[in-house]
Amino acid sequence: MSEFHAVEAALWDYLDGLYEGDVDRLARIFLPEAHLYAASADGVSSLPRDVWLDKVRGRKSAKDSGFPSTNCVHWIDVAETTATARVSCSHPPNRFTDTLSLLKMSDGWKVIAKTYHMAPLD
Repeated sequence: MSEFHAVEAALWDYLDGLYEGDVDRLARIFLPEAHLYAASADGVSSLPRDVWLDKVRGRKSAKDSGFPSTNCVHWIDVAETTATARVSCSHPPNRFTDTLSLLKMSDGWKVIAKTYHMAPLD
């Protein structure tokens, strides 16, 4: 499998895990050191991976809520042991555009950082 396709597989693991609310799957894809960042009214919102996983664990998944998946991989850029990708998904009432930074680890590609934009669904 090419590195591009390996990164793409990791991205779909992330998107499908998020849609299904599969916290264990998400924990395997995100490195323990990972953080999630977004612009907020107060400046920058920064969430450690485990705090975010607790939020996912505490809510009903989009799939269990009966919402169709809107998951999409827009682009992937691979540079040896690093990759960047843009993906999007929805968890009504919001849609998310994520830019993910990944590292090639001994056990595969893992997310080290996520920046995201959240907006209401149209």
